[in-house]
Amino acid sequence: MNEPAASSTRRFIPELDGVRGLAIAMVMAHHFINGGITPDDRVEWAAVKLTNYGLWGVDLFFVLSGFLITGILADSRARSGQLKHFFARRALRIFPLYYAVLLVLLVLVPGSMLARLDPEFLELRRLQVWLWPHIANFYLAPQTDFNIPYLSHFWSLAVEEHFYLFWPFVVWFLPRGTAMRTCIALGALALALRIWFSYVAPDQLYAGVLTPTRIDSLLAGSWFALAVRRPQGLTSAESLRWMTAGGVGVVLLSAWQIAAPASQALVLPLRTSVLALFFAAMIHLVATSERMPTLRAAFRQAWLRNLGRYSYGLYVFHAIVSYGMHRMQAETLFERWTGHHTPGAILQVSTGVAVSYALAWVSFNVLESPFLALKSAFDDATPARPRVPATVVSSGTDAAAL
Repeated sequence: MNEPAASSTRRFIPELDGVRGLAIAMVMAHHFINGGITPDDRVEWAAVKLTNYGLWGVDLFFVLSGFLITGILADSRARSGQLKHFFARRALRIFPLYYAVLLVLLVLVPGSMLARLDPEFLELRRLQVWLWPHIANFYLAPQTDFNIPYLSHFWSLAVEEHFYLFWPFVVWFLPRGTAMRTCIALGALALALRIWFSYVAPDQLYAGVLTPTRIDSLLAGSWFALAVRRPQGLTSAESLRWMTAGGVGVVLLSAWQIAAPASQALVLPLRTSVLALFFAAMIHLVATSERMPTLRAAFRQAWLRNLGRYSYGLYVFHAIVSYGMHRMQAETLFERWTGHHTPGAILQVSTGVAVSYALAWVSFNVLESPFLALKSAFDDATPARPRVPATVVSSGTDAAAL
């Protein structure tokens, strides 16, 4: 049976803030534990190994953005003047914090002062030409590591910005079925490019950061957003089958990688695409399925939703904090203060998370919220035709980037 159709009016879906909260928790775990702790015993080694998978949080962010943004675009096709409204709302959500960070680090604070804190800030200023126009990922692609001091993580914001620039035209000017086929075609192309780069440039970052090689995750979410808006809809049973297949596929591919490490040039690109399928189906179930109460309840946890509310600021600030702690040799300092490595590591991670959260909270309430309030000027002026399921359109933070 198809899911019941409803009006296209947006409604608040707290579970999607929980999904975003899970994504940022995964990414912070990767940077503060996997990238910040040198394991001293088996427990620490297991924690470091496990949180290496925290990078999947970026994939989850991409899939969620594709799902939500495409839903918003599809629901506004019947209204005039929505192209400029879409871009205005995206700019009000993303640009204030993004450019405030650049202004502080690259313009307002004297370079001599930053250089006394860390000489690498001078290297950051040398590379700023890649940051202002959202093309950090194109600088990083030929590199062998993420070597933009403090702001390498802006590569993923660049990927999302590039997606926002072209995808509205696909959704608005192509029939739904054609747009869905475009998702599949471009997703397949992204996978092919990722495999190709993994073979011809295995030590460089092309496969992991270029927009054409990473867009399949965004498109997976987009396909599900369009599929649920078909006349026949998309059932929970169908999404559950997709999610199960994706989960099994991720496990099998991971086992293949472990058993045959030489195969990772093929296996890792494939796993990224299969993981995107898993996340996209999961998000659809979390957003719409009344038959998955346990899953939905898990994503309604207050702490996850709270992280989701501040996820954009957390993403921007946590990597800056993590990089700064690394440059300060915080691991050695905290071990000295506590007298033991494990308590020092716990205190180090807790401090990093706390500082990141405090910065994100201040940013959201002082800087971002006034701009977010301006988005009401670009709200839909007229109701769309009642043809879209209401349960798949919106989350509490309006599909914010990362």
